[in-house]
Amino acid sequence: MDFIDNFEARPQNKLFFFKGRFIMKHILIVDDIAVNVKTVKLILEQQYKVSAVTSGKQAIEFLARNVDDFPDLILMDIQMPVMNGLETMKKIRETYGEDVLPVVYLTAVSDKKMVVDCFREGLSDYIIKPFNPENLLKKIQTVFEKRE
Repeated sequence: MDFIDNFEARPQNKLFFFKGRFIMKHILIVDDIAVNVKTVKLILEQQYKVSAVTSGKQAIEFLARNVDDFPDLILMDIQMPVMNGLETMKKIRETYGEDVLPVVYLTAVSDKKMVVDCFREGLSDYIIKPFNPENLLKKIQTVFEKRE
């Protein structure tokens, strides 16, 4: 009972009840630059379960392999070799539908036309690098709240 009391008293915990147990929301980071992945993981792992891959192709493969542990959100860079973030999101939308998985871009790209194109393809939100950790956490929380 102690855990439940503490959980209810601390709403910042990103836990939800599923199949008889509490689990953390799961975020998949997709970025080809290792230091970016490491930085974002350090910020998120106190509140979320975090997985990471280094390319759009790996993200597609990760989703296919992890149907029982599907992420609740993808945090992805736009500029990546082989398959960029927009191509990856299009493939995800084609495979899993428009509303299954929110995608948030964490990117240095600030081109307004690109951002508009991404929203047309189903982007949930975007964050420009360099970013403030508090802003990152707030944007992710806002995306989750919109889906509830």
